[in-house]
Amino acid sequence: MLEQAGEIQPWLGASFVCGCGQEHTVPIRSVVIERGALAALPPYAAERGYSELLIVADRRTMEAAGEELLQRCKAASLQAQACVLAEDERGELAADERAIVQLMLHMTPGVQAIAAVGSGTIHDIVRFVAHRTGRVFLSVPTAPSVDGFASVGAPLIIGGFKQTIPASAPEAIFADLQLLARAPQAMIAAGFGDMLGKYTALADWQLGRELFGEPYCELAAEMTRQGLALCMDHAEEIAAGTELGVRKLMEGLTLSGISMLLVGHSRPASGGEHHLSHFWEMRFIQQRRRALLHGAKVGVAAVQMAALYEAAAGLTREAAAEAVAARLASGDAPSVERMRAQIEAGYGTIAQQVLAENGLGAAADSAPAASVPAASPELPQRIAARWDAIREICRSVPSPQELADALRRAGGPAAAEELGIEPELLAESLRVAKYVRNRYTIMRLCEWL
Repeated sequence: MLEQAGEIQPWLGASFVCGCGQEHTVPIRSVVIERGALAALPPYAAERGYSELLIVADRRTMEAAGEELLQRCKAASLQAQACVLAEDERGELAADERAIVQLMLHMTPGVQAIAAVGSGTIHDIVRFVAHRTGRVFLSVPTAPSVDGFASVGAPLIIGGFKQTIPASAPEAIFADLQLLARAPQAMIAAGFGDMLGKYTALADWQLGRELFGEPYCELAAEMTRQGLALCMDHAEEIAAGTELGVRKLMEGLTLSGISMLLVGHSRPASGGEHHLSHFWEMRFIQQRRRALLHGAKVGVAAVQMAALYEAAAGLTREAAAEAVAARLASGDAPSVERMRAQIEAGYGTIAQQVLAENGLGAAADSAPAASVPAASPELPQRIAARWDAIREICRSVPSPQELADALRRAGGPAAAEELGIEPELLAESLRVAKYVRNRYTIMRLCEWL
């Protein structure tokens, strides 16, 4: 199976028992990444018996592709209507309660399939609504900007807190290369940044396996690696925005999405770099600041995580053991009490949601530390005993300078200040963003180092 990890077609519609012991299922039936892919959607819908479609876009993506798709559907004798999601008072569209209600109000009993025409935000809104209403979800990316086109989770902002809600994978993806190549270079660079984040995401997953025996699928990990390799091998074409470049980038993003489908969660493609990105996003929402491109944030955050990996890789077994012992002696080691205090101080009005995410909600007030893995009393000894393996994981991550150089060649930001992230916000996020998800990452390991 591993020899086909870099291909898309063998996995479509597949269901099989993997070497990791899990049964994997990929619900996506078709992926079309080629010139003219937009024209393939109406005949696909007709063949599948979807005679009534709802096309969902925003103002820009309706102009870029939605109008053409609407006319193509009508020419194919399909009943098609458009839902153009309205922006908020800042001229932005977010995957939040407001947008979800907008789409729900456009749903009629006859709609059989919903086509998301846009990038990540529109896909997340449609993915969630399609899942909750039992409609088929079709994907029409207008920019190769994120790896979420093929995934099953919908990252939504609910009550100001960014959380991933289980939803639907698309039944089919129609990625038109001419359309993708016309996308703003900033969005193409964002897709490249999202892929670079896989270096640190995969290393974080390996830390979880090494320290906690977290389930790990080598096929899913290899699929992500192969998608990342496609992007790195064609970095110059991606930077130039050529059709070849956007093809390879879209293939890489799709492979990353399928890797998440295999295991049923985002661990193969999302780690500390995404937690940092989500923290910045939530803070910007609280401060009513304009949103940043997801992949741009992830790329910059990956550089930050790579710096932590580089520092950890520089520690010998003895130095790591001494650092852990010093932390224990200082009385400042990670604990349930310390975690709760940091979350309450760092998350303000959404602290209760973050506490619940970390198993520290009201029902966990008297929970023993052993029930919260990051505060387990056995963890410091485990880190010291397994340092050689941990160090090898740390060494697998490219240097922060290598990642920064790659991002800049693609035309994207590489440093927090280029995103408007102030030094104070960066410092705070490096302290508390680890709590955005209850997953073990390099940020949690560095608490001991």
